[in-house]
Amino acid sequence: MWRLLVPLRYLRISHPEKIKFDLYFPVVFAICLSLPLLSEKFRADAQTTLDILGRSSDLLSILIGFFVAALAAVATFGGEGMDEPMAGAEPVTLLNQAGNADELSRRRFLSYLFGYLALASIFIYLLGFTFYGAQTYLISAMVPAWANFSFVAFWMIYALLLGNLLSNTLLGLFYLTDRIHRPNRVVTFKGKANPKSNDSKAA
Repeated sequence: MWRLLVPLRYLRISHPEKIKFDLYFPVVFAICLSLPLLSEKFRADAQTTLDILGRSSDLLSILIGFFVAALAAVATFGGEGMDEPMAGAEPVTLLNQAGNADELSRRRFLSYLFGYLALASIFIYLLGFTFYGAQTYLISAMVPAWANFSFVAFWMIYALLLGNLLSNTLLGLFYLTDRIHRPNRVVTFKGKANPKSNDSKAA
């Protein structure tokens, strides 16, 4: 069973900057996605003419394939430094089964990242599909007075999950488009080289 959830180890990766992509940015994105809920007309149209859930599900189905392809690309990418510990003032670590913190290479970090994004996309897609069925055939049919409230509550949770997906997708795109093509910077001081970068962010 645990093998099915291995991509979730990404959430256990430790670095001072990582919480921004796992929590802070997703909350900001979720608030932006939830602002239209203040409009009564949006709440009414979102489930009918706008079909917000259906459109987002279409996007998720595309993203699943992209993340799987990106995972395959990262696993086979032969760039210099992909298998070296990630540069930065703070190491990027993951607790192993023995309870020790392993420093991650860029390849392992990106493999966990895109594996997590692929799994999260599948989960969010299935969550939306399940809610649509429950909203259409159970709530709206049996307790229609709750339909508006259930949609608002669902959308706030859905928006947070989408925010997390968007935030980490942008992080992954940064690596794919720029960072993996640049070698680790080498800082020299009094003739001694330090393979670690002065950059405190995950590199």
